[in-house]
Parts: sequence; structure tokens; C-alpha cells
Amino acid sequence: MFVTLPFVARELIPLMQAQGQAEEEAARTLGAGGWQIFVQITLPNIRWGLLYGVIMGNARAMGEFGAVSVVSGHIRGLTNTMPLHVEILYHEYQFAAAFGVASLLTLLALGTLAARRVIEWHVTTELGYHAVAQMTEER
Repeated sequence: MFVTLPFVARELIPLMQAQGQAEEEAARTLGAGGWQIFVQITLPNIRWGLLYGVIMGNARAMGEFGAVSVVSGHIRGLTNTMPLHVEILYHEYQFAAAFGVASLLTLLALGTLAARRVIEWHVTTELGYHAVAQMTEER
């Protein structure tokens, strides 16, 4: 949590600062509650940034090796991650199994990169759409 949540915060803090609080304040003056404001206004405004931060945090967590090995005590069967499992299999001379797990980890990393690219495309498409809509409103 201490390693991956900053990736989410790094995406959300500037995004929320740029958007401001005008919509939330307007909803509060109209009588909306805290959860209602969050679900109907804040969450839709930050959805792409939140998803992007979660994907980046997930990418960091998938490759975590040192912190899990040192902090968790590396207890077999209890505190295990895929990179630690590859190490265990490799040291037990189970090369085919180690290669299989490493290949799965590689596919997950490629999937994460693809998801990141799709989110970036959606964000640029959405921003481009909003920029065009704003330009037509000004005319």
C-alpha cells in the first residue's frame, strides 16, 4: 500500500486541483450529500485518472521483489508474489515452471501496458472532444 498508492495519488491530485470544486459546491448548495456528490460528480470526473493510477500501481506491485522479500519475511505459501515464486522455482532447479511463471508475469505486464495505452487514448479522445465542444460553444 505504501509503495503503490502514491501512483494513484500522483495521478489524482493534479487532476482534481485542475478541475476545481465548483461542481461539488454547486451540488452541495442544491442539497446533495457527500456520497451522492462523490458518486455522481467527483468519480465520473476522475475516472480515467483513477483507473490510470490503479493500473500504474498494479504494474509496480506485480514486479515487487525486494520489499516483499524483506518486510514480509518471505514466508513460503503465505507472503508470496510472482517474482518471489519465480526465484523459489529457479533455486529449486524447476526451470520449466520458473519460465512458465515468468512468462505469465510478462503477459500480465504486456496487458498492463496495453490497458495503459487504451486509457491514454480514451483520455486524449475525451479531452479532444471536450475541447472541440468548448470551441463550438464559444462561437
